[in-house]
Amino acid sequence: MQSINMVTINTDHKVDLDLVRVVEQAKGYFPGEVWDEIRYLGDLTLERDFNISLGRKTLGAFLFEKLIAKIRKVMNELGLESLLLGITPDPIVSTSYFFDKQTFKRIVYLVHDYVNVKLGVVSLFSVDEKTSSKVVAHGLGHSKGLHHHEKPVDLMHPALLRLPSLQVNGFCKTCLRDLKENRDFL
Repeated sequence: MQSINMVTINTDHKVDLDLVRVVEQAKGYFPGEVWDEIRYLGDLTLERDFNISLGRKTLGAFLFEKLIAKIRKVMNELGLESLLLGITPDPIVSTSYFFDKQTFKRIVYLVHDYVNVKLGVVSLFSVDEKTSSKVVAHGLGHSKGLHHHEKPVDLMHPALLRLPSLQVNGFCKTCLRDLKENRDFL
């Protein structure tokens, strides 16, 4: 079994404890033999890449690519072999470009989770408390090789991030079977 190494990013002590609880709840969606333990490594204080305005409020935000590079650097410095998961209440954004008939255009979008086998980040920006553990579980599912699918709606469904609440309490039977039987994930 593997551990989930966890860091919080730009939080205070009270929020750190709440986020550890969120990851513990997310771990609970998985069969018992998938994850060994959660190792909380502390809070990282990272400079935000830019500010965004929401009404009268100004928030610091991270650029996805730069944040992943910072998390990878921490992972390498600590010599971690199992998953390093960074969780922040701040927004994480990414940009992409596309060609629209005559010109290139840029899209900026929020990234709620990006998790692979070795590292990941989860932004709980604009995610309510009831859904936060499901967003983390969704990312952890990706780290174990699970993919989005349309039916039945479960934790791996992309609509998870758009719905105010999700009625399904865990992974579908197929995903649970894959988690239990496919040792390639573990």
